[in-house]
Amino acid sequence: MGLAERRATKDFQDRVFPGLKADIEQQAGFPVELEVHWDELAVEDYAGSYEGFWRKVYFDPTIAALSSVARDDLGKDALKAGLTKIVFRNAAGHYSPESAVSFTGGVVTIDHAPSSNVDDVEPRAAYLITILEKGL
Repeated sequence: MGLAERRATKDFQDRVFPGLKADIEQQAGFPVELEVHWDELAVEDYAGSYEGFWRKVYFDPTIAALSSVARDDLGKDALKAGLTKIVFRNAAGHYSPESAVSFTGGVVTIDHAPSSNVDDVEPRAAYLITILEKGL
């Protein structure tokens, strides 16, 4: 990761991430552990696009899915009992919800290439809703 990528990552962590983490916790209804593999998300030559890419690929679908699942007390209770952690990473370069999004052992993982299919927020959120509702 070069200097431009490190600067863009730090800016996102300091300026944007705290609000997104608060949104995730608000929608879930409890403090959720977030594990973000920043070095994997920080792909070379895209430093100027991190905020838009990361929001759309990782955070916005997660917030939308949690909002949907936790829309009533039954959903809130199920999330609190069954969700332990959310992981954002880019280890495998996946670019579709079916291959990038999983929910196993209480852990939601979005392992998605941060610069692929960026605008497919709704399909990622819909798939995350589906797997959460099946797994909770």
